[in-house]
Amino acid sequence: MGIADETINRGEVVQGFGSYFNGIKRMRMDMNLIKTQNLTHFPFILILEQSKTEALLEEFLLKNASMEVDRQCELISFIELNDKDNLIECVIKDYRSNTEGKLIKIHTKFLCGCDGAHSKVRQNLQLSFSGNTYEETLYVLDCHLKFMDTTETESLLDDAQFNLTKSGLCLLFPLKGHNMDNRWRVIGTVPHELLNSSKQLQFEDIAPDFSRRIQRNIELYDPLWLSIYRTHHRYADRFYIEKKYFLLGDAAHIHSPVGGQGMNTGLQDAFNLAWKLAYTIQGKTVDKDKLLQTYNDERIEVAKNLVQSTDRVFSLMTSRHWFFSFFRLKILPYILQYIVFPIISCISPVREAVFKRISMIGIHYRQSQLSMNSNKNNVQAGDRLPYVYTHPEILLSSTDNNVEDDSRRYFHLLVLLTSKSNSKKSFHFVKFIEENYSHLIKLHEFEYSEATKEIFRVYDVNRNSNGGVFLVRPDLHIAYCSTTFDIQHFNTYFSAYFLHKSD
Repeated sequence: MGIADETINRGEVVQGFGSYFNGIKRMRMDMNLIKTQNLTHFPFILILEQSKTEALLEEFLLKNASMEVDRQCELISFIELNDKDNLIECVIKDYRSNTEGKLIKIHTKFLCGCDGAHSKVRQNLQLSFSGNTYEETLYVLDCHLKFMDTTETESLLDDAQFNLTKSGLCLLFPLKGHNMDNRWRVIGTVPHELLNSSKQLQFEDIAPDFSRRIQRNIELYDPLWLSIYRTHHRYADRFYIEKKYFLLGDAAHIHSPVGGQGMNTGLQDAFNLAWKLAYTIQGKTVDKDKLLQTYNDERIEVAKNLVQSTDRVFSLMTSRHWFFSFFRLKILPYILQYIVFPIISCISPVREAVFKRISMIGIHYRQSQLSMNSNKNNVQAGDRLPYVYTHPEILLSSTDNNVEDDSRRYFHLLVLLTSKSNSKKSFHFVKFIEENYSHLIKLHEFEYSEATKEIFRVYDVNRNSNGGVFLVRPDLHIAYCSTTFDIQHFNTYFSAYFLHKSD
């Protein structure tokens, strides 16, 4: 999208992660130890508030599509018109001009419910939202923070921090410019004694006793924003309904804030659906329902796994049962300090697995109907496009051949050729793609050489093999893999979803 540099500029790169149990620092993980240059161009964790993320995306929309987001508008109802175009009529109340609101009707072919945990789209479609509500109530607070223990101050300036005591869980995240104005985000469990109060909780209820609860000498002051909420783990039973409705983000799935992956998951939902919906509206698909159904099948599995994994961690960290309390305060610190951290530090595959999990770049769609695989390589259809870390002079990193340049509009076919490749067969394969699918697919051919050998290594194509073919989707997941240049096999797969140029 071209906004990566500005995103990084507005956010805060986490330098380390400190773990405190009953106020004692048990472990500090230097994030430079787990980030790996060979997995992504951005091998770090970036903290960027949702408000800033939204602002970036709105600026992009205005600049590239001359469109603005209409805020202060509420969906009241929607019905199917059953007309020749099979449209949906949405009734919107617009509060921008006055507090009473003005009713507006909008007609559309598709309706995407991105309207949060209390989604009116989901409720009106009478979809289940199975799961449970946690006992704990959380607060999210942006404020200024001062470390009173001066011996630790310098080492803490850029660290995210995990605090666990008998009083509960607390996470501290540095915000952009924190080393100048001490702005931090604080996420914690609301003390049980405060929950019994009938009044709405304020900063003044949380701040005075904060140091005692986390057993560290930290002062909170000058609050900027505070939210109190119950947290849930739930997901809808379907994300694609009746061939015209979709659920995304919190409307489709909600989970505990462990891992900070809520907004990221919603953005992934949007990225997965956007290109499929665009191709459908533009008339490039054979059967619109077949392609759009893959959104449901791919993303609902990701949501289920995320909800279940965060539920296990959050339950362990907050359970009031005596055994779990004993385990997390007396045993877990030593497991992390003497087993987990040394393993992550010393064993590269474990380190990469941890980074993939945290960054979510390990998410794949291998079981999707849209993923066709006919090789036995480590790189499979459904995987995220592997990152090739190369020198600037390598072809794949140059502007003309960068797969990500036009990724929003096209599929990209990577053709890797070796000395063993059947030149005649590969020539006809490439020619077939150009003649039939050039409106959908961009071609990238690479012959094995000293300059391109890193590409072949990353894609697990041996220089003595017949080569390989990798079709990359617009959302940068691999759709098709093959070690042959079989025109019929490829066409049978691709034409089941997408139209030929002549159709």
